[in-house]
Amino acid sequence: MKTNGFFRIAFTGATGSGLGLLVLHNGSVVGADTGGGIYDGSYTENPDTQALEFRITMSMPAGGMSVQTGIPLATPISVSISTSLQQNEIGSSKPKLVQTPIGPVNVLFAKLRDFP
Repeated sequence: MKTNGFFRIAFTGATGSGLGLLVLHNGSVVGADTGGGIYDGSYTENPDTQALEFRITMSMPAGGMSVQTGIPLATPISVSISTSLQQNEIGSSKPKLVQTPIGPVNVLFAKLRDFP
């Protein structure tokens, strides 16, 4: 799977939804979303399953509202997220359920473009 590139994420939690952009490049993940979330982490490709294995830290500023709780944050937070993504889940109309420490999120992943 050619993984380097720009990916759109559309996500929905118990109290809201949002959009974001992730950049995958040589094992690194960086990104941001419309709610002020910042994403930093890494990914590897599992050679047996061809799945992408993600380890990401999502940071949100004070005053931001997570789609899981809908409550404004009194202080900034950083949340560790680990998930895997099968090749057929990229561009799928069926959301991927991602469990996070502050609640589940349904995420649609779509590749926007490769690096030139």
